[in-house]
Amino acid sequence: MLGARGVGKTTLLASVYNEFDSTVKDLGLTLCPSSDTSAILQQRLAELKRQTEVFSATGGIDGTNSPKDFEFGLGLVGKDAELKLVFKDFPGGFIKDHPEQVKSFIDQADVVLLAIDTPAMMEAKGAWHEKINSPQMIADLFKHVLRNLEKTTKTKLVIMAPVKCESYVQRDVDANKLLLTLKENYLPLLNLLNADEFLGKISVVVTPVQTLGSVRFTRIEESGPGEPRFFFRKISPQALYQPRDVDEILKYALTFIIKKYLDDMGFFKRIFNQMFNLSKPFENAVNKMVRNRKESNGFEILQGKDLLNFDK
Repeated sequence: MLGARGVGKTTLLASVYNEFDSTVKDLGLTLCPSSDTSAILQQRLAELKRQTEVFSATGGIDGTNSPKDFEFGLGLVGKDAELKLVFKDFPGGFIKDHPEQVKSFIDQADVVLLAIDTPAMMEAKGAWHEKINSPQMIADLFKHVLRNLEKTTKTKLVIMAPVKCESYVQRDVDANKLLLTLKENYLPLLNLLNADEFLGKISVVVTPVQTLGSVRFTRIEESGPGEPRFFFRKISPQALYQPRDVDEILKYALTFIIKKYLDDMGFFKRIFNQMFNLSKPFENAVNKMVRNRKESNGFEILQGKDLLNFDK
């Protein structure tokens, strides 16, 4: 989980957690959180659902004060987990205060989920984008990480997730404008990831996430010199927490992870699995997610599609 302070990483993670069961229920898979993970994320999910009618982003759920690991077991229904998925969440301020530690986190990650504050990028002609999203600092982190790619994970999936984007995706034309604006504002990072030596090794996707679903951006106020506060309002006082498209993050992440797991399987285990058809349920799950994922109207695979498909 990567993103600057206050962008909404913890909110995004809680929303992802909320969608786990509904995303995998028809895939023959199960995602089982550890006891600690379940308790923490359930608490944060409850905070999300208690949002008042009008609120500012700084009045959202409590963020992370120190790095935390959220662990899940991924496996077939009724069987022991075959993979352990670990979501690493850390304070946004770590990017500036502890850059070496953040580099280490990204080095070890197969999937990097970059949360992007959408109103900061879209409103006031992007006047607050650099301050809040720190795009150049993010690009600089990746310069280091990519130098170590062959020594670490060898391949990576980068999910660029515009969050708090409800006001910018209600019409297809607006969603496509959001996508174009993102490409313009993250051009240095995208050019870096698209270098010839990383083609076939780095997959990049854009997946806008309506983190709360039932809210709209209303205004920006400065709480102090150079300190913006972004305000949001529920579409009605009775509107409930209804996140949208969070499952798209899971579809892309799980597809990449399961495919990588199968591709990296040792020779003898691969032969054994083929003999007894043990990998087939995972292959079927990947193919089903590929068929059902969004790839247009604000969603796009920018590069590395081969890393996100499973062709037998």
